Amino acid sequence: MDNDVSNIRIDTELILELNSKAYDTLIIESNKFVLDAYLWRDFMPISPSDGKALISINWLRDIDSIEISDNIDLIEQYVINNDSIWISKYENESSSTQPKYKIEKISKDGPKWGPKTYVDVISKVCDSNTNNDYYIRIKNIYIERTD
Repeated sequence: MDNDVSNIRIDTELILELNSKAYDTLIIESNKFVLDAYLWRDFMPISPSDGKALISINWLRDIDSIEISDNIDLIEQYVINNDSIWISKYENESSSTQPKYKIEKISKDGPKWGPKTYVDVISKVCDSNTNNDYYIRIKNIYIERTD
């Protein structure tokens, strides 16, 4: 399902609200987290002439390389491009090769933004022990182009 615009919103209020809740460094119990992200669009010869939809990989990383407990998980991502926002639940697939101090999640079928543009990424983090949700962000992520 390429370029599913049903999960794209133009909503400056929501963007302001998310930014007011989001941290660049998130502290939960003894863990200090940062968010890393890689976003790209595929323009390989097998792709449509205008490229494939945006793909985003996010990593929640403990900055002290402390193991992340099983009660912490990435739930949903918000990719912000000016006043537009792509809202996506993460797919269930994840890499088993990640170290214990990182959680990796992926979202596919995003908008056909960019490539070669900058976006902000906010991720919703859930602590299942307390049922609390937290928000963490990384700004100015470059959307790559693969050829």
